[in-house]
Amino acid sequence: MKRIEGGSKVKGGFYFNQKGWNLETVSGKTGVLPGTAADVYLKVPMLLMLLGAPIFGATLVMFLPFVGIALFLHAMFQKAVKPLTAAKPQPAPARD
Repeated sequence: MKRIEGGSKVKGGFYFNQKGWNLETVSGKTGVLPGTAADVYLKVPMLLMLLGAPIFGATLVMFLPFVGIALFLHAMFQKAVKPLTAAKPQPAPARD
């Protein structure tokens, strides 16, 4: 995969931004990548995109329910532990 700086004129296709972890699409025959020279992109071959998209989609479908269950259990655990770890109230000072 070819490394390209942001702001460069490139052929149409898919480009992966290594800094922001996002995928930029350049439509048409040519276009300009967003960002500055500090942003580094990798050109992603079309075949890799065609093979990778269904794999990422299947992974999301398989693991999303487990993530939801884990977040629910974590929230319930936090609610159960919170009363046990709360500071005990101090007795009020005596009045004169």
